[in-house]
Amino acid sequence: MEKTKDIWTAETVLEGPRLRLEPLGMQHLESLSRNVLFPQYFIDDFGGCGNAADMENEIRARLQGRRDQNENGFAMIDKASGETVGYSHYLYLYRNRFTLDIGRTRIGPKFQKSFVNTECKFLMLEYAFETLKCQRVGFKVDSLNFNSQKAILRIGAKFEGEVRNYMLLPDGRRRDYHSYSIIDSEWTNIKKTLLGYMGKYNV
Repeated sequence: MEKTKDIWTAETVLEGPRLRLEPLGMQHLESLSRNVLFPQYFIDDFGGCGNAADMENEIRARLQGRRDQNENGFAMIDKASGETVGYSHYLYLYRNRFTLDIGRTRIGPKFQKSFVNTECKFLMLEYAFETLKCQRVGFKVDSLNFNSQKAILRIGAKFEGEVRNYMLLPDGRRRDYHSYSIIDSEWTNIKKTLLGYMGKYNV
């Protein structure tokens, strides 16, 4: 039985000055396999994507998540080159509470510390607060992923605390994660900050 259409997991295109977010799909496999494989880049709960077969399995899992209306994945397209340089997701969709998380974000090493993450977060936050009318957007970051922690704080999210022994990873490590959030009353000022950052990248 086909599920009722759901705006939270609808296949949506979000357009920025230099980046386009489009629904993640198998058409992005080849480009993601060139740009975003991370065999030892950072151990994740599914063990990372070390080759094209891993990436294909990851995309298939994310597509099933969208069909089940549990998540919504976006491919990041660099408009200048047409390359898919990363992906990110809406997760933990609590429609009745108007909250969700942004996570499972991967950006190719060549495109980190560039305009890509800032513009991606701007587009996803804008859609979450202004179209989905969220009152809170959360972020969960591994306690050892210091680069991501800095990136989340840079966009204006607030640190809420650490959750210990959240999961057991494939390498045997017990993961702790840091929790961050942005709430709707903060969005106007954070939007201005992100637009300022994007303006500097676009000079």
